[in-house]
Amino acid sequence: LPIIIIILASWLTKVIIDPIQFEKEKNYRYSFIKQKMIDIRSAELAFKNKHNQFTNDFNKLIPFIKSDSFVIIQKTDTLIEYYNEVYRENQFKDTMLIDTLGKVSILDSLFSKNYPIDSLAYIPFGDGAKFKLSAGTIKKSKITVPVFEARDPKPYDPSDPLIIGSMIEAHLNGNWQ
Repeated sequence: LPIIIIILASWLTKVIIDPIQFEKEKNYRYSFIKQKMIDIRSAELAFKNKHNQFTNDFNKLIPFIKSDSFVIIQKTDTLIEYYNEVYRENQFKDTMLIDTLGKVSILDSLFSKNYPIDSLAYIPFGDGAKFKLSAGTIKKSKITVPVFEARDPKPYDPSDPLIIGSMIEAHLNGNWQ
């Protein structure tokens, strides 16, 4: 009888502790995966800013982030005096002056100095697996909207996959946000 009690007690302890440990490990892994997905979204938005569309290829996205740069501009709203020949008088015209101040590397402006940009496509704790990246356009209210989606193809918990963006809705949030 004492042996049966010990076996049942250890089995019951295992049944209770295993789901708790699984959830703890899942939350730990998912925190890294979520951050990587947010970084992918930042990179995709920079790509869209330059090319007016998202990309579905990490082989285009990563070199773009490494080598391209943002143009820094300054916009100034000002009044310019000019002679109006119709009214034969000097008038003021509201105008926008745009000055190019310089360029800054996309890699330096979006990510920390030692960020491993070459590993952007790889899933943390994924044993070399890559995120599945999709991009395209959808029609929303007669407007063509560029969209993208990044997903973990082999989630730690198959009932709770992580996805950022959407190929059917015009949003850039993750399914955990």
